[in-house]
Amino acid sequence: MKNEWEQLLLVHAEIVFKYLLKIGAAKEDAEDITQETIIKTIECLQQIEPRKMRGWMFKVAIHRYYSLYNKNKLIVRLQDEDLEKLKPAMEDVSVNLLSKEEGREMAEALQRLQPTFQQLLILKYYMEFSYKEISDILDMKETNVKTYLQRARNSFKKIWEEKEHGQ
Repeated sequence: MKNEWEQLLLVHAEIVFKYLLKIGAAKEDAEDITQETIIKTIECLQQIEPRKMRGWMFKVAIHRYYSLYNKNKLIVRLQDEDLEKLKPAMEDVSVNLLSKEEGREMAEALQRLQPTFQQLLILKYYMEFSYKEISDILDMKETNVKTYLQRARNSFKKIWEEKEHGQ
């Protein structure tokens, strides 16, 4: 049983680490936050249901990230190939392969979204989590995840279209 918990903990810790890097944590900070998250998880292991461990770890890591950085600002560092994954969020906006300039502009548009919308888009389109997984991570109903994701896509699309029309 102990070995199963350790494996589960390490798998979730790796996912948390990658997420922290994508939302802008420096590598050293992401390592520290992930380590602190593992320690906190081990300390609270008796109270955490196995199916909720990943969501719990995400909450601890995100809270620590916000404490470390500005609470109201996510610094998203996405590569061009990562931005390609966000294209479905724009649905009706016709975009061909991203140039580096378009990639920068897309990252800037993402930066203009409120942090919750940024998180949702990254979890859905970059991390490729299901609605259920996102609802567990953010501790919200699956229907709310779908609603907020739709709002996030619409906000992203609006920002993108305003940029396209020079507003």
